[in-house]
Amino acid sequence: MNDDDRRDEETEEQDDPEAQAAEPELGPEPEETEAEPEPEPESAADEQAEWTPPPPEELNVFDMLRAAIGLFVQEAWIALGVQARPGATEVHTDLHGARIAIDTTHLLIEKLGDEATAEEQREFEQIMTNLRMNFVRRQAKQG
Repeated sequence: MNDDDRRDEETEEQDDPEAQAAEPELGPEPEETEAEPEPEPESAADEQAEWTPPPPEELNVFDMLRAAIGLFVQEAWIALGVQARPGATEVHTDLHGARIAIDTTHLLIEKLGDEATAEEQREFEQIMTNLRMNFVRRQAKQG
């Protein structure tokens, strides 16, 4: 077989789809590289220890007062025995603690003053009324 015959056979094989399917096309051989060790997965505790929340955009003293009011309102309800402390299953009444939490809430609301919106002021009035009424009722029961 001469060179022309070989070229003709190669051309026929290229045109023949069955011949192409029979011979898989091989790409370049992959170069051998040293396997890089995979990094060890970090534990959830490590991930939490490294994560820090982004700083608030513009936290000012009035925003802090609003947050503190919420904390003291929650503490007042807990001390009144209306709700359990987070993570607890039982409620306990502590009227002395409730009185301190209610008075502190009132003080913080006064400090917030005109910075509170009209809606916030109405909400704070309602909260204070509910806390005081519940305090008086609980105090009368222990009387």
